[in-house]
Amino acid sequence: MGAERRAIAVPAAVLAAVALTATACSSSSGGASAGSSAAAPPAAAASGSGSAGAPGGTGGTGSASAGAGGGGGQSQSSGATAVRVGTASTRACTSSQLSVVQKDPSVGAGQYYATLVFTNTSAASCTLTGYPGLSYVATNGVQSGNAAARAAGSVGTVTLKPGGTAKATLHDSNGVGGYDPAECQLAPAQGLRIYPPNEQAALFLPWKTDHCAGPTIHALTIGPVEQG
Repeated sequence: MGAERRAIAVPAAVLAAVALTATACSSSSGGASAGSSAAAPPAAAASGSGSAGAPGGTGGTGSASAGAGGGGGQSQSSGATAVRVGTASTRACTSSQLSVVQKDPSVGAGQYYATLVFTNTSAASCTLTGYPGLSYVATNGVQSGNAAARAAGSVGTVTLKPGGTAKATLHDSNGVGGYDPAECQLAPAQGLRIYPPNEQAALFLPWKTDHCAGPTIHALTIGPVEQG
């Protein structure tokens, strides 16, 4: 009986030692995992705030919140999406968003210059890029003479906030100018039909004037839109 107790006691001691060793290993493993998890949020938060935080305060706040919860990567993606949406939301101006006036007329040496000013009358920002389309309109509403040719100039995109403006330079001969009267075929106009860049709906600008309407005359020119 005594021998049996000793035989049982030895395995029990071994089992106790094994149990203690397993417990120590488990604690060590748990400590490493907790350390790795604790280090991850600061790294994720730093990455998130460096990207998503740049566009604005909201992105920074979101990334900090996500970083604390270990979701920095998700917040970073969300911040980038917000930037793309903001860029895409600034669309090209439509004719219905714009009004146009003629300013600063200047006459000299048989030439006429003026500035066409487009104003964004809508509640949303929009952009203009390139050249307006332009032609004179006769009494019966049809085009008079040739449409405006494009003058040399730098083409760029102009962003118009609500109430913002863009301008383009108009040039024409002053009446007959230096043309032969028979070639000029001076004719009355009631105004200008103006197409904002890349638009198919026209604006009408009343302007009673005389211009060269001959088929070989290309005196009317228009420059690209620019900030102003």
